[in-house]
Amino acid sequence: MSQDKHPSTATGAIPLITPGADALASTTIENELGAKRVYTRPASQPGQQGKQEPSAKTKQRIPTGLWVLIAASFMIALGYGLVAPVLPSYARSFDVGVAATTMVVSALALTRLLFAPTSGQLISRYGERPIYTLGMLIVAISSFINAIAWDYWVLLASRAFAGIGSVMFTVSAMGLLVRLSPAHMRGRISGLYATAFMLGNILGPVLGGLLSPFGMRLPFVIYGVALIIAGAIVWFMMPSTAELERERDAMDGTEHAAAGTAETTEPKPVQESMTFKQAMTFGNYRSALVTSFANGWAIFGVQSSLIPLLAASLVLASDPNNIAGGTVLASTAMTAYALGNAITQSLSGSLSDKVGRRILLFIGLLMAAAVTALMGVVHIIWVFITAAVFLGVGAAVMGPSLQAAVSDVIGTQRDGGRVLAIYQMSADLGLILGPLFAGLVADAFGFMPAFMLCSAVLLLASLGWLPWVKPKFDPELAEEGYTGR
Repeated sequence: MSQDKHPSTATGAIPLITPGADALASTTIENELGAKRVYTRPASQPGQQGKQEPSAKTKQRIPTGLWVLIAASFMIALGYGLVAPVLPSYARSFDVGVAATTMVVSALALTRLLFAPTSGQLISRYGERPIYTLGMLIVAISSFINAIAWDYWVLLASRAFAGIGSVMFTVSAMGLLVRLSPAHMRGRISGLYATAFMLGNILGPVLGGLLSPFGMRLPFVIYGVALIIAGAIVWFMMPSTAELERERDAMDGTEHAAAGTAETTEPKPVQESMTFKQAMTFGNYRSALVTSFANGWAIFGVQSSLIPLLAASLVLASDPNNIAGGTVLASTAMTAYALGNAITQSLSGSLSDKVGRRILLFIGLLMAAAVTALMGVVHIIWVFITAAVFLGVGAAVMGPSLQAAVSDVIGTQRDGGRVLAIYQMSADLGLILGPLFAGLVADAFGFMPAFMLCSAVLLLASLGWLPWVKPKFDPELAEEGYTGR
């Protein structure tokens, strides 16, 4: 049997060009489907085998499209920071109890949970940018309805409607972050994205406190306007997907981006989709689902429901007539949380790329659990505000690592829409059950047992990230270089 000098041409595979094969500095290969590729080894870099290393400066630069997402994240958070402190008090103004108040938070999470699979299908069909923008528009309309709500049920229904748009732009943004983030800076980018959100959360409650004399409806109008601006930023300023992927590949120094290494007349293949079953073979993904649930229950749920109510209780205990003071203290506490979070996020993200995801997730969950328990026994306002700062620090220590851990599982060369949708669903499930159960416990037994319950959920999640335990995964499914640490 005769042997072809380049047997890979029979299968359409890429032939290897060895350092000594000077005669093959440029060659054209035709595969069995008739598609042609031209491979060139730059004469100035013998031995590179078709790969060009990017400069150190290029490797550390944040891709353009991600800066657009980061800017939009800031605008979203600015508006959210306005409405979050007043939402519980606004709901209670319709003469309902704590459990009914927390249902306003849970309603949004419920529709997010139910609509998440559909949003993943829409993103796969139409792309991230249009679904992101449409989601923004839906939440903006809902916010305007909140501002004119005439009874509790209108408020509840409009919040539920907002959940549809919320999951659309959230999963779209997550998909873009996963796919466009170079592997060596996933933690850093997750930290920057979250920092922008926290900076908006810092300014939002401050502005909300200043606007408190004008009533509780105005913040919802401003939030709607902020969402429209954020959607416009992504729609008009985001480069095309092809440009964004070329920029990412150039930073990674991959074969497709190396100048003069590969030209093709073949259409770009559709990305392989990672299934939920495949993702579940990764121990870190399973732990991420539990942690995402715990975050929804004990971090986001507490922040949006119990903390504002506890703030109002602390103020009214000293002055029963100072209703506005409760809103101001809630805004101050959420600003303190956001400040501690924003200061820590960027550092935590960069550290995650260096020391690994698991150790920071473990430490962050333990810290958040301890502070949450402390909040349940606080009766002094300055201690309450200090605890809010450290709750933000604990959330920031684990936040970028959690997002990066999921990104590591999916990788940059696969479509992870379904995997991300289920990951987001776990957070929404926690956001539904957390405020609901915590509200029922607070109504029946007081704030301390409610906060202790949230602390226990965080402690349970930390067991999935024990630093001395080596995570399990299928090497055949893992991205090159993946260790799970």
